[in-house]
Amino acid sequence: MLPTLRLSVPADRTRAAGLLDKLRLKPADVVLSQQQDVAAVTATLADVAKRGDDALVESARRFDDPAFTADQIKVRPDEMAAAHARVPADQLSALRRSIAQVREYQQHILPADPAPLRRPGVELGLRYTPLDSAGCYFPGGKAAYPSSLIMLAVPAQVAGVKRVVVCTPPSKFGKSDLVLAACHELKLTDVYRAGGAAAIAAMAFGTATVPAVDKIVGPGNRYVQLAKRALAGVVGVDGFLGPSEILVLADDSANPAFIAADLIAQAEHDPGSCFLLTDSEALAAAVTAEVSRQAATLGRLAALERSLANDSAILVSRSWDELLEWANAFAAEHVNLQTGNDDAILAKLRHGGAIFVGPYSPVAAGDYVAGPSHCLPTNTTARFGSGISAIEFLKRASVERYTRDGLAADAAAIVTLAKAEGLDGHAASVTARL
Repeated sequence: MLPTLRLSVPADRTRAAGLLDKLRLKPADVVLSQQQDVAAVTATLADVAKRGDDALVESARRFDDPAFTADQIKVRPDEMAAAHARVPADQLSALRRSIAQVREYQQHILPADPAPLRRPGVELGLRYTPLDSAGCYFPGGKAAYPSSLIMLAVPAQVAGVKRVVVCTPPSKFGKSDLVLAACHELKLTDVYRAGGAAAIAAMAFGTATVPAVDKIVGPGNRYVQLAKRALAGVVGVDGFLGPSEILVLADDSANPAFIAADLIAQAEHDPGSCFLLTDSEALAAAVTAEVSRQAATLGRLAALERSLANDSAILVSRSWDELLEWANAFAAEHVNLQTGNDDAILAKLRHGGAIFVGPYSPVAAGDYVAGPSHCLPTNTTARFGSGISAIEFLKRASVERYTRDGLAADAAAIVTLAKAEGLDGHAASVTARL
């Protein structure tokens, strides 16, 4: 079920490189190999820009609910309150714990304006201000994800975003009581039933019902991510938050049952990519056996088998330098360390969306209650991207203050550089003051 690839064997190394290549987003993907997908997304964006709510309804009827109507796009407060009343007490308690701990962490990391840098007659500062509006998209095609709503909306609220807009598909999962109860707990008022690229277009352009926003964030399938890419610059967007991934770095001190459980937890997202990198042949064999044993007892067996057989592997090497080289190349969404010296491995790990250290730090803790958002970069984009946090919803602006003496001290250099660039007006704007 889970292939084992030995990096000392050329054929296995080639196969491992193929898995990495399959995972990595390449610039040509958008215009070549995914041409059909890009064309479909572009058509959807244009349709929503032109027809607004009518296009949203047509998309919803095609993909989610054949009986969908325009008056169902906006979720009414009484619908959220009624759903909240139907949710069992233990689930409400879990939602509140998640919200409270995510809020606590996001407040903890919220950056403060730094003290200004001062030179004689010059004061240079930096200030952070929140976005006026943000759109939070989370999927609902294969499961209900109130956790993703929390991981998007709470950081936006902590940052101070004035208007938080939420979109999720009008599927049975998007309409789930638990999702609407989470909206109620978060006191959200701009909640809309819209899915896929159509939802992204609605939040970018605005429709009669859905307001336009300044930035769109959130996970979703290929069409959602391509839509965000196409609209980058029209609105702000986050990174590529696509299908789930995990990479475990472990040695023979690790518990194979724990590792197997973590791999399975991501594989069940369907699709999900799972990798174990180890220097232990014995651990590789034990994890393989555990994956088969544990998967057989779970409800999503068919999905697990697809993900584990096609998009996952165990990579074995005697060299930790080599294993870390591969780990940094994969730049996985989730990285779990289970070694005899996790801190030393962590110091050499450069890329990863979220890093879980030690055998009792499952990714599931981060998925629900730890505090950092579980909306993270995928497809090796952790090489340059970061997960959602309150920082995602802030803008930076420098604040520059000169006195006459301060400007006089810098004037010669400004005038010299301005004239060298042929910009006499720039130079004159300084000399006029002196």
